[in-house]
Amino acid sequence: MSSTSHLHGLNPEQREAVLQTDGPVLVLAGAGSGKTKMLVHRIAHLIRSKKAEPSQVLAVTFTNKAADEMRERVRAFAGDAAKDVVISTFHSLGVRILREHGARLGLPRRFAIYDTRDQLGALKTATSEIHIDDDRFDLARVLRRISDWKTRGVTPERADREVAAEAMKGNRTDEYDLLSAQAYGRYEEVLRACGAVDFDDLLLLPVRLLEEDEETRRAVWKRWRYIMIDEYQDTNGVQLDMARHLAGARRNLCVVGDDDQSIYAFRGADVSNILDFEGHFPGARVIALEQNYRSTKRILQAANAVIAGNAHRHPKSLRTENPEGPPLDLYEHEDDALEAETVAKEIGLRRYRNATAWKDYAVLYRTNVQSRVLEETMREKNVPYRVVGATGFFERREVADGVAYLRAVAHPADEIAIRRIINTPTRGIGRTTIFRVIELARERGRTFCGMLRRISDEDVGTAQAKAIRGFEALLDRARKSLDEAEARSAHFPPGTGLPPIAEWAMDLFRDRTGLIDSVKEDEHRVINLKDLVGALARYERRRWSEKPDAGEEWEPPTLHDALARLALDSEEDDKDDDEQDAVVLMTLHSAKGLEFDEVFLVGLEEGILPHSRSLVDEEGGAGALAEERRLLYVGITRARRRVTLSRCTQRRRGGETVECLPSRYLEEIPAELVTVKTAEQILTPEESAELKKNFFRDMKELLAE
Repeated sequence: MSSTSHLHGLNPEQREAVLQTDGPVLVLAGAGSGKTKMLVHRIAHLIRSKKAEPSQVLAVTFTNKAADEMRERVRAFAGDAAKDVVISTFHSLGVRILREHGARLGLPRRFAIYDTRDQLGALKTATSEIHIDDDRFDLARVLRRISDWKTRGVTPERADREVAAEAMKGNRTDEYDLLSAQAYGRYEEVLRACGAVDFDDLLLLPVRLLEEDEETRRAVWKRWRYIMIDEYQDTNGVQLDMARHLAGARRNLCVVGDDDQSIYAFRGADVSNILDFEGHFPGARVIALEQNYRSTKRILQAANAVIAGNAHRHPKSLRTENPEGPPLDLYEHEDDALEAETVAKEIGLRRYRNATAWKDYAVLYRTNVQSRVLEETMREKNVPYRVVGATGFFERREVADGVAYLRAVAHPADEIAIRRIINTPTRGIGRTTIFRVIELARERGRTFCGMLRRISDEDVGTAQAKAIRGFEALLDRARKSLDEAEARSAHFPPGTGLPPIAEWAMDLFRDRTGLIDSVKEDEHRVINLKDLVGALARYERRRWSEKPDAGEEWEPPTLHDALARLALDSEEDDKDDDEQDAVVLMTLHSAKGLEFDEVFLVGLEEGILPHSRSLVDEEGGAGALAEERRLLYVGITRARRRVTLSRCTQRRRGGETVECLPSRYLEEIPAELVTVKTAEQILTPEESAELKKNFFRDMKELLAE
């Protein structure tokens, strides 16, 4: 690569963003504006210009999939020199910092990471121990309240004071607030007793270290001189604090994002982080990428018109050199059954007319409940489809059991994992016995796992005690064999078979525990367990591929590290087969970052988009209604060639038929960009005759074969 070749192929705004390396920089990257390309070229520029060693460059994004894509593109573009650039998610970065410095907070180096399912288990333990186990309470709601406190950096003590203060003022205090405040502190104690952290801790605890520990700060500042953060509009308060601490006194922080695509407030994202960037980092340079490489002119004109209705935003307007493209179609239906039928028919016809693939089409909706009638109709019309965001891989029972076994071996104090699999497959340790062990642990001041190791016949009965000792012996043998597997994995390069740790896991599932045998009646469940082993194998091979030249420090593969990566993957869980030739059904939230030739946006009605919860918005243009408008903007800008809008005049909700008003956002799209249609206009008579003729011709050819 020549000294300036990394600047070729950039438009003027992208080039400016690449060259502006020092000090705080905000890059406002509109939809389809080539922001990943800009980031890849910026990293190459930092290396080629000798601004920093590759290992001193840190790029942070939100998903493992995005990090992997960026990593591959950086290495393909900048070559071997870029292999030491750290490209990470926020949570993976938190794991790295806590592995190295977490002992200062009392964390074990090999801590477990609890996903949502495990967190609920820990919370159930916490609430039962403070005598709040009433089935009336939704623990998922309590967990969301605790997560919200953590996202804002609120400690259990402060949460308790805040809730008590509101009650003292005579303000209405939700009983969930009271319960959450009571449970928060004990929940944290349960996590630490299990040697575990949750996903919020992966952000909160590194920030606490950077705030309170000078040695950690100096180590981080020495390691990374240039920081880049992608999707900055999705950051929360703790991530803003992390960005500040990572940048340090040098302030070499470049953030890339689009406030017009900030749609994750329900996850704690705070759009003010990007709107107020210049206030947080005075003197920041602001660069807007407005050249769109994805969509047609009409699609962008419609998107620009919609998003212009938001008052609080960075002013920008997408433009393109792409063709004009067809107008947007707007279908108006009597009900959602007819809406679904029109969508299925239109997709079938367009695929036939344009010789396109099923996967070129996406149907986007505001809420998951809208997918039911769409799925039914797709099946009736023989339209292949896949639903993104259905039951995730790691949520499947057998996969969760497999991961729990791995964690129980790797983390002997992991009560949540051990309680999950202590009687899976059945080994004679029922719920009554488990509750008795819990009770004994409380009485004797021990942990659940500690009590298991000291159980006697008198405590739970001879048969049950024998079963528990057998279970403990199984885990002990598995730990010894794991040590041997990890020792082999440190010295053997990947071959054609299973790597050592993955081979050990297969033996654990198949022979030691009988887990595979217990699900053998369902081939899909067996395949899922084998896929879990495959994930471990991919991890080992990747660790081997990252091994540096002789003499450089390298950590060999371990089950602990593999479990950390699996836990991070489980939060995204995008094990969807995007190579499958099928129409994609997904929510607008799930569609962000994706693109399709044609997009159908259904349910454009008041109460759906905008959602009914946003209609009580008291913040006007700065609050929930503004985010609903951003959702529609995101949906429109997913399309390359064509957008189809759809609404109903009535819809079934909760067993009743209700009248529906058109979404207020439809009025914001200029009339000249839209063609209003009805279901009867799908086929002209000529097209209908041609379709029938071709259908019978195809059938004759098929029968002849």
